[in-house]
Parts: sequence; structure tokens; C-alpha cells
Amino acid sequence: MHRIYLDKQIYSHLFKQEKAEYVELLEKIYQHKADFLFTYSHALLLDLKNDKSDIKFKELDFIETIVEDNYLSYHSLEKQTSCYLAKPNIAFKDVNVEDEKIDFSSIFDTEIEGLTNENVQLLQTAKTLFSEPIFDLSLFNLDKVPNDISEKLSKVLPTEKASMNLYELMDYFMGLVPKIEADKTIYKGLRNITDKYLNNGRFTVDIDEIDFNENMKDSVLKKTFIEYVNSSLNPTGEKQISNYDFYTHAYFTLDLLGISKDGSNVKFRNLLNDGFHSYYGAFCDCVVSDDSGFLRKTKVLYKLLGIEAKVYNVEEFIAAFDYQIENKEKDFIDFYKCVNYSIENGEVLNTQKLENDNFTVTFKPLINFFGYFNRILVHMMNEKNYTSIYHESDNYSNFTFYHEYEFVVNRTVKHLGNDINNKGLYDWGLENQLIKEQKWEGRTWDFGIIKIIIEINSSSKKLVMWLIRNDEIENTIVTEKV
Repeated sequence: MHRIYLDKQIYSHLFKQEKAEYVELLEKIYQHKADFLFTYSHALLLDLKNDKSDIKFKELDFIETIVEDNYLSYHSLEKQTSCYLAKPNIAFKDVNVEDEKIDFSSIFDTEIEGLTNENVQLLQTAKTLFSEPIFDLSLFNLDKVPNDISEKLSKVLPTEKASMNLYELMDYFMGLVPKIEADKTIYKGLRNITDKYLNNGRFTVDIDEIDFNENMKDSVLKKTFIEYVNSSLNPTGEKQISNYDFYTHAYFTLDLLGISKDGSNVKFRNLLNDGFHSYYGAFCDCVVSDDSGFLRKTKVLYKLLGIEAKVYNVEEFIAAFDYQIENKEKDFIDFYKCVNYSIENGEVLNTQKLENDNFTVTFKPLINFFGYFNRILVHMMNEKNYTSIYHESDNYSNFTFYHEYEFVVNRTVKHLGNDINNKGLYDWGLENQLIKEQKWEGRTWDFGIIKIIIEINSSSKKLVMWLIRNDEIENTIVTEKV
């Protein structure tokens, strides 16, 4: 457990300090914060935006004392999620800007002077396409629909006009979200329809049960749950669907279809934000919440999608946090012994035979070294033994926070001193820039009997620590002399 994602409720409990377990937990977090990486996301800022009081600014200040500037956010244009260096109060300024109503009728109001005849024609064609009636509302004849359904559908379908053009249609649906937020009976009504006529209680989940995915082929949808989510986002198969779009839609669909639904007091906006939190948690080693509906949906989706991140309630997290604190390496000799012990007793994940009797073996260690590395790779190359340790998780993350480079370097320097080039603690400004420019050289220590290197692996692009031993000297002697 290294990267930790707490949802908004957990941060609020820590902020308020109204319960004894949170008082004790906050003390432990502050005491051991340097050994872990606490993160926050755009979803947290959206939650705080809904708070109309000024207390949220004090809460943002408090959250910063835990997460510093470790920010996760999805870039909708680039279609990717990244880690950013942004403190909560700064990031919130962008999120807190009031949403402006879009005037779709003005989209094509542009000067035609200087445009080619071809571009002018394209502009006129687009204006015509958007302004002509194309949406025939007579398709929705609610008179032929059972009363319990028609009453609910009438709250979301645009029934005031006989037809709509694209301008009007987009404008209508832009205004539908706040309408659903204001009247929670709208979403509950829609969910009741889908639950009754598509599911009817047949497809539900326990926390560790994912049989519903295949079983849904026997429903009127005739698709697995994953196939249904994909097809609803990409009906023609021509679009590239991001993990963000797929995951958040899947989270919402679990509730909408009644497979794993929140209680009767569910709020549409809260449900959407919970999906965002669950998505961002998939970039971390663990996600923590005290919301039972959130925990259930997140565990189910992580298991269904093969996401390795742990999902904890607060009691489970405290136990896991305590275990990591108690079992971290005390010094470098202790670390080295733990590496050897894990090679002898750890779980073998993979063995790969290479040419000329060379081979590699991948182990899962019993603990995370330096609170970060969770894999050991032993290389036997040309009768020489090399060992590397690195971080690997089956989740959405393919990046490393700058703070992860920082505390791995600093903890190693603490145990070994400056390296052979007299490089000591991590130089935040300089080394961040070198990493960005792909010029970072890491650290190298040479003790004669063993060489230790921290670097970014050129092929995997992962942060790696190499332990290169002299094979003529037994491990026990190496361990004593390091």
C-alpha cells in the first residue's frame, strides 16, 4: 500500500475530528506521511463545489496538509488521466468558476470574410443541419405506455414541442441535468423503470460476486454487462472509448439497472461524483470510504475489470496502514535481508527462460520496500546475478508522481549517504525538470561487493532500484558488510 486515495467523506471526518478513530488516524497520517503518498482528485473538488458555505475553504487548507500537491485529474481533450502538481486551493479556483450556459445557436456565428468558397459552403451546410427539425417527438407516444412509465418519462422527454432541431435538442439536454439534481424523484423513477422491466431483481451483486456480467446475456439486453456499457457509449463501434468514459458509465449503469443500487435517498449528482471517485481510486494502491454503496460498486467493478487496488472501509484501512507502518524496513541492512528473504519465501509470479541458460524470476515480496517497490526481478545473465525491484500494479496508472521519485531517493540516501557522484537528497526543482526532459541520472552507490543504482528503466520507463552483487561473495558476507 503506497498511493492512498481517500474519498471526500473520509477527509471530512478527519477534518471534523468528531470520532476517536479519526483523531487517532490523523495523528498516524501526520507522523508517517513521508512514507506514503496521499492523493486527491477533481472529484473531491466537485464535491466541495456543492458546499455553498465558506467552510469548504478551511477544509481545502486542511486537505492540503495531507495530500500536499498530489492531484489526479482527467483531461477531456487529451482523453487521459495524469498526475499534476497542484495544491487543492489552487485547483479549486478553476473548478469553482460558475458554469456558463452555452448558447448553441451562436456556434456558427463567425465572420465569413477571408474564407474560401468551399469553407463558406461548409459553414452554411452546418447551419442548415443544426437548424432544421430532425427530432420527431411523435416517436414517443406516451398515451400507449403504462401510466407508471409514462409519468416518469414525461419528466425527462421534451414533450412541449412537436419537433426539435439540434440547437434546441442540445440546449434541452444541457438543462436536464440540473433538473434531475433538483428533483430526485426523476432519477429514482427512471431507475425503477429499468430495474422493473430490464432487471426485475434477477441481476444483483454481493461484494465479491460478478456472475451478473455473463448472466445479463439472458436478459432483454442480450449482452454481458461490459458489452452493454461499451455498446451504449459506442453503438457503431467507430469511437475510441477512454477508461474514464467506460468506467464512470459502468459505475452509473450498475445503479441505473438495479444491479447494485444505492438507497432510496440517492442523489443524482452524488452518484455521478461517487463514480468519479471510484475511477480515480483505480490509479492508486487503495481507496478508502465509509459509504457502503460506494464500497460495493467499487469492489465489484475492480474485480470485474481486473483492477488490483484494494477497497477499504475506515476500519480495514487503519489495520492495513498499521501493518505497513510496523513492517517497513528499519535500515538498509534490514531492507537487504528482506529482499533475500522474499526471494527465498515470496510468491513466484513469473519465470522466464532466456537464451544460453539465462533466466529471470519475478517475485511478489511480503512487504512494499521503501513503501513503494512491490516486485522483485532476479536476473541470471551470463552466470552473473542481478536483482531489480520496481513497482507494478494492475490498475489504470501508467505514471509516477514526482514525490515518488523524491521519497525513494531520500529514504535511500538516508540509509546509504551521498552516492559516488556526491548526490544527496532529492533536488526538487532541478530533478523534476531533468525527469521531464528524460535526462535524470538517478543515484549510484558502489561498495565493491555490491553496486546499488536508482534509475528510470529505459524500456519500461519505471523507477527501478538495481542490486548488483559480486557472485564470488556469499550473501551473508554481503549483508554484514553493506
